Amino acid sequence: MSTTRKKVVSGFIRPRWPKPKVVKWLEVGAIPAILGLWLPDWAGGYIAGALGGQPPLPGFAFPPVLVYVGAVILLKACWEGIRDMGWHYLGLRISGILAVALAGLSLPLHFLRTGTGGDLWFAAEILSIGLAAFFATGFFWFTIAKVAEITVETRTEFTKIAVLVFNFTALAAGGATVIAIALDSEKWPLLLRATLVLFTIAFAFCRYAVHCYKTQKSIGATFVEAPDEQFWV
Repeated sequence: MSTTRKKVVSGFIRPRWPKPKVVKWLEVGAIPAILGLWLPDWAGGYIAGALGGQPPLPGFAFPPVLVYVGAVILLKACWEGIRDMGWHYLGLRISGILAVALAGLSLPLHFLRTGTGGDLWFAAEILSIGLAAFFATGFFWFTIAKVAEITVETRTEFTKIAVLVFNFTALAAGGATVIAIALDSEKWPLLLRATLVLFTIAFAFCRYAVHCYKTQKSIGATFVEAPDEQFWV
């Protein structure tokens, strides 16, 4: 039986970040992305402000900018990690662009809600933040899915499913929050907190996926075929 041997193809594959650098950026970006969901307590600030109370930290009832900073770092790491690798990379680019655009949209919406029609602008702001978080977790999911496909590891495959489930559950809770705000329901603070918890769990699974990627041994750093073939040495 003949054995097909891989040959190194050089000269046309764009240089990419090596695995250690990708892991480093993923680890650095995960810190503000996760902590920024709770520090400062921007959700608590929104709730306290809407209910006429004092925000936990005055002036911090504001879109989670710290999360945005971490997400940009994570996007860069994921982008370099699976660049030019088929539909996963396409999905990452679309999700990344949507996450950045929606995060940016939340800033003007935050100031618009101080005028007339404040509740509707507030609902729109929460919607943009929630969708930004959904698509940010989404571009991470495409990266995890690619790693799971290549390594064929059970733990990475499980993590991919867990991220997907919690991300869509968080999106549903966020949608319910937006509807509750628009209908002036008293349940929206509880729903907003639930959304925050669910996105935190999804991000935590993303962080575990970084550990899976860091500790697996089957992925190298250079291609032996064109990117469409998706082989590594």
